[in-house]
Amino acid sequence: MKPASLRRWPLAFTAIHALGHVVLGWAGWLNPWELFNLGLLATNGILALLIAKGRVPLLMGSAVLLLNAAHGLVGHRLAPDSLTSGALLFVSLLTVYVAWKIFEERPLRYGIVFALSYFALFVIFIIRLSHAEPLFLLALMGLCATGRDFRLLAWFWALVLAFTVFQPYAWEAFLLMAILLRALFSSRIHPTNSPARIGLVIGLLALGIVLLPVLALLLSQSTATMAAELEREETRRAILLTVATASIATLLLAAVGIPLAYALSRLDFRGKTLVLALMDIPIIIPQSAAGIALLSTFGRNQPLGSWLASRFRFAMDGHLCGIVLAQFFTAFPFLVKPALAAFEAVPPDLELAARHLGANAWGAFRHLVLPLASRGLFLAAILGWARAAGEFGAVYFMTADPPVAPIAIFNRFERQGLAETTPFVATLLIASLALFFLLQYTARRIPTLHERRHPLT
Repeated sequence: MKPASLRRWPLAFTAIHALGHVVLGWAGWLNPWELFNLGLLATNGILALLIAKGRVPLLMGSAVLLLNAAHGLVGHRLAPDSLTSGALLFVSLLTVYVAWKIFEERPLRYGIVFALSYFALFVIFIIRLSHAEPLFLLALMGLCATGRDFRLLAWFWALVLAFTVFQPYAWEAFLLMAILLRALFSSRIHPTNSPARIGLVIGLLALGIVLLPVLALLLSQSTATMAAELEREETRRAILLTVATASIATLLLAAVGIPLAYALSRLDFRGKTLVLALMDIPIIIPQSAAGIALLSTFGRNQPLGSWLASRFRFAMDGHLCGIVLAQFFTAFPFLVKPALAAFEAVPPDLELAARHLGANAWGAFRHLVLPLASRGLFLAAILGWARAAGEFGAVYFMTADPPVAPIAIFNRFERQGLAETTPFVATLLIASLALFFLLQYTARRIPTLHERRHPLT
């Protein structure tokens, strides 16, 4: 078909619009004498003449013709009143104009994504949701504002999906998608590494699944509720007991685990692989099984536990020492394994160089290896402390009273239910996260091997 012939089709289309106007008006589908419908028909007639004379671009004019006709014949049924109907037509015309500009000035993929976004918004707000026409208009204006830039469009869709698809977890979903988009758009690598970006997206989506329950719990509570929870003696006692016992367990772990990790990083001996495997036993066995194992060994009615009770005048089970013992047991691999990795990151050749320069073994360890591995060791201690503070099963079997925070939460849930327990959990999460991030920030301030310019001074 020649271009001149193409410019005549709007006239034929306008005739079809007029015929449909008459037929649907006779059938009672629309009011053929309504001023708004007559105005749309007249507008299409004038626009068809302008297109035929070449005064209006064919593509843009044809899109407006189709939009006017569709709104006049069908679209009025989508709006609850005439004001909303007029606003819907105006915003739709604006959308058509922006789409035309995008197809004209930007690469084809931008136009395709814009068109798909329009239809997706139509499905969400018009078909899926009821009485959401004003939101559809607002979303279309947002689409017009962001359609020229994929980054802005991604943030726009994060907001739309969070408050439509992911209700009632709107803010939680938006925060998680914000983290994903921030990480994705700020990642830099040359040459472009598509598998790495795909891996980043998949990993962050999995992280979002992990973080969603935490965010949902935290955002469901007000600051006043958590402040009132902190005023309860039961809550303060449980938190302080958890911090104290976990800190003691971590200090004991560091005292024995850091030397063990250093020895494993520097020595080769028969059975080393077995030792490394056996250290993972507290990770493998269930918490309840760990508690039963500790109780069957250190309980007051067992040979070893009875001897300790007679020797030191207290039983391990039912005592604060039982809490520390259970935390020590479960946190052992969480401190030793990262500490081992920290020592292995320090090249043994540096120690040999220090020895050749006159330092003895203890001096090289204290002035060279320990400072260079300090960040990794501090992070290992943080991980061990967090694991000790969060232990429930083993502690429950050894010493359920006085209760540490995990046991106190369980006890309240058993007595009062979910609604009364949630503020306690949210308060504990806030306190734990604040302390954890403070320790993480402190660890980041410790220089690493490459940041130390004079490790021997």
